[in-house]
Amino acid sequence: MAGKVVIGRCEAYDTNKIKNFIYKGFEEINFKIVKSKILLKPNLLSAKTPDKAVTTHPEFIRAISEMLMDYSCDVYIGDSPGFESTGKVLLHSGIMDVVKSHGLKVMPFNRKVIKKWQGISPYSEFTLGENPDDYDIIINIPKLKTHTMMGLTLGVKNTFGFIPAFDKAKWHLRAGRDRMLFASLLIDIHNIVKPSLTIIDGIVGMDGDGPSGGRVRDLGFVALSRSAYMLDHAIEKIIGLPYLLPVSTLALQHGLIGDYEIFNASSPSMTIGKETFSDFKLPYTMNTDWNLPQLVKRILSSFFIKKPKIDSHICKNCKVCIRVCPADALLESQETPVFDFKKCIRCYCCQEMCPEGAIRLV
Repeated sequence: MAGKVVIGRCEAYDTNKIKNFIYKGFEEINFKIVKSKILLKPNLLSAKTPDKAVTTHPEFIRAISEMLMDYSCDVYIGDSPGFESTGKVLLHSGIMDVVKSHGLKVMPFNRKVIKKWQGISPYSEFTLGENPDDYDIIINIPKLKTHTMMGLTLGVKNTFGFIPAFDKAKWHLRAGRDRMLFASLLIDIHNIVKPSLTIIDGIVGMDGDGPSGGRVRDLGFVALSRSAYMLDHAIEKIIGLPYLLPVSTLALQHGLIGDYEIFNASSPSMTIGKETFSDFKLPYTMNTDWNLPQLVKRILSSFFIKKPKIDSHICKNCKVCIRVCPADALLESQETPVFDFKKCIRCYCCQEMCPEGAIRLV
């Protein structure tokens, strides 16, 4: 049986409209839930307010939570942010209000759960911050954003949040600049977590140099699928990217994306296509070091791959970039941290996690 990706238009964070879309989506993919123990896995990258489009919007969480409670489910919510606590990010993102009003149980993803896995990456052991096997259903709720290393952060990338905060840096260090290697471990982690459903919040998203410092965009887009691989692939096609990104490329190669249908749950007059994502910009990093032969990339990398640069007028010298750098490529100084580009692996974790938006790619 072919898979299905359900897409729709939703111009604002209206709880009832979001619920109506999800109800239609459930019917289309024949997704049934009754009295289940459910974990919601939103994007809780960092402690930003909803208008910054860095985290999954609280009204999105509210809509899903209310639906699940209608089905008498026991609902948990959790993620492992980049460097802050789960509680702090929930508070600043506005989701904590939903947690309190709806009685959700917060999971901080601070356990040490070792999973053995023989997948497509060269790695066979992964340490997670929470055990996905403890839940009947995991609902993956990413935010539609760009990502300076992987192009986009969608369904598959969102489950990387099961890796505890500072362990993420270790995986970046192992992968280095090899995006296909990093994509392979993202796929392995996703297959371990194995979410039953992915629902993407693209009502307001981000393009440019995301996932935290890009341009906030009103997209009015929502989508869901049982398969995050199909959902990610469908979004890349709808956006009209000139090439597939690393995760989708590997997923196709390994048979993780079969035949599927894209079903538009909106009214017939509300078309969804490239015009929905008009002028959608990928990170500048994707223009220079992706879709090239490996030999060519190695030769040209020192000339063309973007480097992180700190804006001294914005930087508050909080040293978060030093803490999250997997390659120890940042050194302390009195004014701003200083890069050692001989060590820098261009993972852009510093740019992703900078709370002031002081790091740009040049």
